[in-house]
Amino acid sequence: MVQLICSEFDEFEEALYGVQGRYVLRTRQQRDWQLNVVDLNGVALMSGREGAGTVYTGIGLPGYFNIFVPLTAHESTVVDGHAFNHRRVGWMVPNAMFHINAKSPASWLTVAMSCELVLRWAAIREDEFDFSLLHRNLVSNAQRHLGPLLWLARRLFHIDAHAPQALHTDAAEQAARTEVMGVVFRLLLPVDPVHAAPRHNRDHKDILRRALELLDTLDIQSVYTEDICQATCASERTVRNVFNEYLGMSPHRYLMIRRLHAIRAAIRHAGPEDTITHICARFGVWDFGRFASLYRQYFGTLPAQSLKAAKALSHL
Repeated sequence: MVQLICSEFDEFEEALYGVQGRYVLRTRQQRDWQLNVVDLNGVALMSGREGAGTVYTGIGLPGYFNIFVPLTAHESTVVDGHAFNHRRVGWMVPNAMFHINAKSPASWLTVAMSCELVLRWAAIREDEFDFSLLHRNLVSNAQRHLGPLLWLARRLFHIDAHAPQALHTDAAEQAARTEVMGVVFRLLLPVDPVHAAPRHNRDHKDILRRALELLDTLDIQSVYTEDICQATCASERTVRNVFNEYLGMSPHRYLMIRRLHAIRAAIRHAGPEDTITHICARFGVWDFGRFASLYRQYFGTLPAQSLKAAKALSHL
């Protein structure tokens, strides 16, 4: 994780991720400037604390979309002429200029997402995505409460600071990217049904059959909702409706439960040198605390206890 604490704004300005621009101080500096960045290889979370009231004029770098969420000084923050409140967020597209006017020192969170990942996300949700969002900056109220995004960001910053080895494997970064983008788009970006693509009637049983065949063919740790959409040639909303109709849960929850079962099986067949950390890393687990809680919720025991019992049985 990039961690920066500096007394001058110039170094802070140069370290910003996904944007390029210039600060103008509008008040006397009152505190140090602080910046934390978690880079997930295509998605980056950036938490900033400014040392003074500022005006920032910038442009989104080619290749990145950005979400901007003030954490403090909401009422004194104005983006492109739009006053903020506790519900508003800013959306910045690549190569478009924006202006952020903070009358007092502010703290904020941004999520930068590569164009490749955003376009891929939108393509499998074409029947509910407003594609005009790909071409314009936007300030609007979040559709839902911002709490899930802020909680997820705090967990990622904490784990990256204290257990980076758990987060920075290919599987864990992919899992974290998927979770972050799901929260961003589901909770923050408005969907315009007027511009949504027409829905196509599909045989739901056939979609479910193809989805389950995919899960039986591939290792469960490498499968995400996006993979199911591609394998079944169905949109994310259609896949979600099929899973809720036949399995009584979303594809995300079903994959999570299947992954828990696969981890349990791996623990029960663990070798002498296997640890919970090594087993979880194979399945893209990056938040061990949350994983342990879910494991105990479903199986009535902690993963470490399951591993201890499995190794004890292997010595009988």
